[in-house]
Amino acid sequence: MYAINHAATALLIKKKQPSAPIFLLLISVQLVELLWVIFNYLHLEHFSIVSGKLHLDFLPYSHSVFSGMVAAFTSFAIINWGFNNRKLAIAFSIGVLSHTFLDVIFHEKDIRLSPFSDTPAWGLGILDYPVLNFAIEFIYGIFCWWYFKGSKALLTVIIVFNILDLPIMLAHDDMLKPFEEYPFILPSIILFQIFITWYFIWRYSRNTKTT
Repeated sequence: MYAINHAATALLIKKKQPSAPIFLLLISVQLVELLWVIFNYLHLEHFSIVSGKLHLDFLPYSHSVFSGMVAAFTSFAIINWGFNNRKLAIAFSIGVLSHTFLDVIFHEKDIRLSPFSDTPAWGLGILDYPVLNFAIEFIYGIFCWWYFKGSKALLTVIIVFNILDLPIMLAHDDMLKPFEEYPFILPSIILFQIFITWYFIWRYSRNTKTT
């Protein structure tokens, strides 16, 4: 799932837990992806390009089920016992786990149970079908907006960013050569997407009444 729709997931959590700051929820739903960016910069994780297609084939430290659960539990412990805020701790932990759950739906079979074993690994492979991927993500983003009862400006943000993701979804063959030659470009693009979607979701969701 692309950055805008992970960010949109924060709207679902915000609707159920209105007291939780939206910016913290945005961090929670992208914490796993931030780890992926960092681990790629450090060459602990990597992607590959095979037969003109991009594969996120080694991300066990950031995206395994075990890693997601550890990140969620650690977040819960820090917020619940460190800041004495159980409701926020639960909401933040759900946000962390949502990322792994959604990526199992969209990724290839590259979401491992743990970093310590190659198998089992899960993924429905929707990313391999760009048009289907776009359609499902687009509908999901709209659903998050509808459930949140967001503004028209927020809806526009979700629609525009989904459309902007389409060229990346369709990229193949020579279009991927820059990523192969300069591997830092992809995590940098992902990091930029995370930050810019954080900003726009935060900006246009703040004044929405969630109760």
